[in-house]
Amino acid sequence: MSSPSQDPTESLKHRFSEGKLHHAVLLIGSSTSITGIAALGLTREILGMAEDSDDHPDLFHLRPTGKARIITVEKTRALISSLNRTSNQGGAKVAIIHEADRMRKEAANAFLKTLEEPPLGTYLLLLTTRPYSLLATIRSRCLQARLQTDGLAENSEDWENWVKNYRSWILGLMDRESLKQDRVSPVFAAYGLTATLLAMIKKQADDEFKAAKDKLVTLDDKERDAFEAGLRKGTRANLLRQLSEATRSIAIECMTAENSRKIAGKLARVIQALEKNTGLLEVNLKDEAAFEDFYLSSLRIWSSQ
Repeated sequence: MSSPSQDPTESLKHRFSEGKLHHAVLLIGSSTSITGIAALGLTREILGMAEDSDDHPDLFHLRPTGKARIITVEKTRALISSLNRTSNQGGAKVAIIHEADRMRKEAANAFLKTLEEPPLGTYLLLLTTRPYSLLATIRSRCLQARLQTDGLAENSEDWENWVKNYRSWILGLMDRESLKQDRVSPVFAAYGLTATLLAMIKKQADDEFKAAKDKLVTLDDKERDAFEAGLRKGTRANLLRQLSEATRSIAIECMTAENSRKIAGKLARVIQALEKNTGLLEVNLKDEAAFEDFYLSSLRIWSSQ
């Protein structure tokens, strides 16, 4: 709905000020933090909230619950019931559906009628990092806004140091003479890269959770568990995306006129291995197992003739 240089949130606020904002907006971002910040900014505009305010009598939230991060049909129906009541302030109402892709089919189907014909003056903001995990019937009824990519790790010293070590590891694997002398160190280095990346994911997710903790006092224990798990998954997805970009950059740097076809073939296989393990992470394979499999697969690919 906007060019890459344009802030989608500002465009949505402008639509609201002109009375042209669609009642259902799907905010798509690379992390739950990004979608949450965008939703709150738009909500403040709609409800006339102060810039530092996070709560309002006519603001409602629907969140996943538990470690499995599921939005249940019971909580969905409770939200619908709240939205059908008269506005507390006599104006608009806003419902934020966090991680909308976590809706079970029953919940999504129960929500469809409200999505099609919400109560007068009601705005529905659906947040997701995985839009194609939503039912097509949900997506088709929303104005979709893709938010700018999160670069949380790109400028951190820890991430820059990790990429340097990752680059050295790949270059070492492509050095046939060096490998003949030492085939053991690259294996240990792979485990070291795994441990460091997992530590970065944990630290970044923990920092984000601590920053948001004061705003989560209204959440029950199951909602808080789901929020924390969602932050971790979002942080991991962000770093995996940047890992893919770093791998491509390193491979391109190593290409010459003589080896470009061979390097391109190896790169394709490495990215395929990364995508395979990213998919397995989404079905709850342990982080350690997925990353170790990726690095050991990468080791075999980069060191092959």
